[in-house]
Amino acid sequence: MSSNSIEAKSDGPGARRVRTQERLIKAAREAIGEKGFHRATLDEIAARAGLTKGAIYDNFATKDELFLAVVITWTTERNQRFEWPQSMAGSLKARLRQLAEAVIADAPEAKLEAPMRAEFLLYALTHEEMRKRLAEAWPSRVAKMREHLLKFVREDELSLPLDKFILLLEALVPGLMYIRTQLPDMLSDDSIIAIFESLAGQSSVAVKQARHKVRRRKLTP
Repeated sequence: MSSNSIEAKSDGPGARRVRTQERLIKAAREAIGEKGFHRATLDEIAARAGLTKGAIYDNFATKDELFLAVVITWTTERNQRFEWPQSMAGSLKARLRQLAEAVIADAPEAKLEAPMRAEFLLYALTHEEMRKRLAEAWPSRVAKMREHLLKFVREDELSLPLDKFILLLEALVPGLMYIRTQLPDMLSDDSIIAIFESLAGQSSVAVKQARHKVRRRKLTP
């Protein structure tokens, strides 16, 4: 196959569509960064991308679909830069400490993203269609989190089932970063580490065994 045919293949309709979507997502991020989700308009986004408004609807069914693509891109970039622990070595407490240290290391970037995160939360709360799309995207997000977590924790080590542990982290990390951004003196690195280490309580297996022993004692005459 000639180099010209390879170039033509790589520049086919699919590749052009991906590049167009990337341009639109980039333009949408810029507009949202300056004006927020509510005030960013499709006309402005198209103009920033050097495309027509019709090009947006050729690639995204609705404004919310485009905005969700922005959020997914932003979340993907965050996950790629986040230094997830990669080993089962050491105690669970030590491994959760590594996770806390990764959260601390990412805090400066999280602080920069805080306005966009807050703006998106407000947008989602006031747009039912966006909430539906977030619900649809949730299983894939959980699957990705499971993939990362299972590299350094075993589910039977945790005091919660893994999916519930993921919910805990989804609430905990943004909450900690919010407090860190607003009241940095109240949330030191040591405090964040202590909070994560505290998650290494009794495993769900140990809890079940303890409950079973209690039940047996109650049944013993």
